[in-house]
Amino acid sequence: MLLIVDLFSNVDRFPLDALAQVDAVLAAAGFKKEFRSVLKPGKEFSVTYEGPIVEKRRVEDILRPIAEKHRITFTVDMDESVRFP
Repeated sequence: MLLIVDLFSNVDRFPLDALAQVDAVLAAAGFKKEFRSVLKPGKEFSVTYEGPIVEKRRVEDILRPIAEKHRITFTVDMDESVRFP
């Protein structure tokens, strides 16, 4: 399963330690970070993970405490992962 998490800062600068915390909780849930993109420097990031099939709601529940703590918002998108030999 391909998981795309977009993170948006609700404060002046994006709290970068929140990115590390998101990576850590998703790694504990079985997701491996593939790559991270900066959408707007210091404000918005998009991170793509590869991992198990889970409900979108479960991922949102995992990320919500981090978002509340760091005053960020996020969106979660899931797609089937396709690997070519």
